[in-house]
Amino acid sequence: MGDEIIEKYLITKVNKDLEELEQAQEPLLAKLLSNLPSTFKELKKSLEQPTTSTDSNPTKFNREKLYNLSNILTEMQMQNKKKTHGIESVLFYKFARSLDKIKGEPREKDNNHIQTNEANSAESETESFRLSTRSVDETKVHGLDDKAVSMQRLLVPSNNNNTDVRFNVIGIVGMRGIGKTTLCQLIFNKKKVRTHFLPRIWVCLSSQPRDNEDFRKETVKRILTYLGVQEEIINSANESHGLKGLLFALRLQLMGKRYLIVLDDVWNTEDQYKNFCTSIFDDEKCSERLAYGLPKGFGGTVIVTSRTEEMAKGMVGKENLHRILQLLDPESCWKIFKDAVDKDGEVFSVQLESLKDKIVEKCAGLPLAAKMMGQIAHDELLIRKQRVVESQQDESPQELEPLIN
Repeated sequence: MGDEIIEKYLITKVNKDLEELEQAQEPLLAKLLSNLPSTFKELKKSLEQPTTSTDSNPTKFNREKLYNLSNILTEMQMQNKKKTHGIESVLFYKFARSLDKIKGEPREKDNNHIQTNEANSAESETESFRLSTRSVDETKVHGLDDKAVSMQRLLVPSNNNNTDVRFNVIGIVGMRGIGKTTLCQLIFNKKKVRTHFLPRIWVCLSSQPRDNEDFRKETVKRILTYLGVQEEIINSANESHGLKGLLFALRLQLMGKRYLIVLDDVWNTEDQYKNFCTSIFDDEKCSERLAYGLPKGFGGTVIVTSRTEEMAKGMVGKENLHRILQLLDPESCWKIFKDAVDKDGEVFSVQLESLKDKIVEKCAGLPLAAKMMGQIAHDELLIRKQRVVESQQDESPQELEPLIN
């Protein structure tokens, strides 16, 4: 699948999302959008420009950043519908910051972004704005059941021994789109895990902190917020004692509890942050490290996901790392593709059965690639369906083949 097809799809989606947000009859959202009129005009004008690249005129958009912008806009729409304006404001802040980065970037030399090497991946991580949640539709997850069962056994004793007070740490590492977050979501929502741990919180660390915010403090604040600690208490601890005060507040919240904390998409590799996160499984002496806020001896567990193996290793130790590799079962990729292409009452996968082997090959064992290919194929086939109805003609599999090239 060529870069131009994916970029065209993403740009079209971003344009559509922008239009829907601008037309939303919501006072707060309208006020937020009105703060960036010139930026929006510039962005929309840029989106209307041709995306074909040449050596002398590289494409305007970096696809990774288009993914990020698309994700933020989708989250803003969802939160707008739910009327959860506090979260929406944070998303809008991240959206505003992403506008400055999305334009004027040359195309990556590697046409297949899925195969980007670890150096490029680490570089792009600092610009990621993905916002993950604990929710997952288990019926749409394929190829991870065995891993989820194995991971559950590590978390919950098979004999239901509630007296187990060991502190457990697990690091899940792998390239972008491999299924790290999805695996954690499966584990997080297992019945035995839900009943074994209390509290049980999901903290996404891929989004950026506010300007001039210390990400160490931001991490602890997010954990405290998801534990239900009032904002006034968090601010008081920060103002009175800074990072030490926040970590002490976290320690008090978790003391004596069998907690489960998922730290999803840890990306910050700055030395100060790495030192803050290092050895969370055994270092409770330093009151300015994350380990201090995670009391041991009560059966607590922390799961860390990261695309940066070095970062995860420093947090949980080499012996606690679990690497997620590409899906070996071609049927799993095909099922993910089918779930994405068959939606909104449309069943298009039957038309693509003859191209199944080629589609699976293009996915390269990556769930995200299979899902994205399915989404693109769905939108394109929907357009073609309208044309076929109008012309009263059928399309052959050969005519559909360009969809996956």
